[in-house]
Amino acid sequence: MVILITNDDGFESEGIKLLKEIAQNFASEIWVVAPDTDRSGAARSLDYPISQSIRVNQRGKKEFSVSGTPADCVIIALNKIMDKKPDLILSGVNIGSNVGDDVCYSGTIGAVMEGAARSIPSIALSQVYHNGINWHNTKVFAPKVIAKLVEIGWPKNIAMSVNLPAVEKVKGIEFVEQGEYNIDGDLTFTENSDGSLSLNWSREHSGSGSVGKIKEGFITITPIKLDFTDYDTLNAMKNSHADKFFP
Repeated sequence: MVILITNDDGFESEGIKLLKEIAQNFASEIWVVAPDTDRSGAARSLDYPISQSIRVNQRGKKEFSVSGTPADCVIIALNKIMDKKPDLILSGVNIGSNVGDDVCYSGTIGAVMEGAARSIPSIALSQVYHNGINWHNTKVFAPKVIAKLVEIGWPKNIAMSVNLPAVEKVKGIEFVEQGEYNIDGDLTFTENSDGSLSLNWSREHSGSGSVGKIKEGFITITPIKLDFTDYDTLNAMKNSHADKFFP
């Protein structure tokens, strides 16, 4: 199995080094193409339409850092760097969860959505932390989860988001929706002497779906789709209101 690894925390992050170790359990060939700096919160954004150039630096035999976003990394890897299409894309392991509205902001998720858009099975992995990161649950459970997901399969235009809890004893695995939480949480601003503002954003992850289950101590698996269309609303508006715009 040929695996492409990327992330949003940067080429030198602890999580991507761990993910390389995990991938060695079932990969015949591993490629790493990741941002050269931390690009957390980049979502599925691209640098290449507005940047005059993106730098690609080779860091190892099949390892490259890119001065772009996670989505840029996947696009460049598939179209320029790699000499074959990967069988699987792994993104992470992210430092912190990707649940609730984090899914919209996350570069970790953005990377696997680029893979799914090209019909490549893609899995994002994120490790929750409290008062410092502990990778124990990732080391123990991530290889099993990845292997099982690959075994059972899923639609190629869907990306999978796996979140691992920060608990001593994992209760199990739950397939759940991304969930919701208080999006603003504890949001405070401090005015600096130069007139700029510093933001402190602390959000309590408690709520429905993956948000609640991850806090309870479950590993959560959430399928993420590319199509944002709300078909219930679309069909309702078609049936009830279409003729009101142009009688």
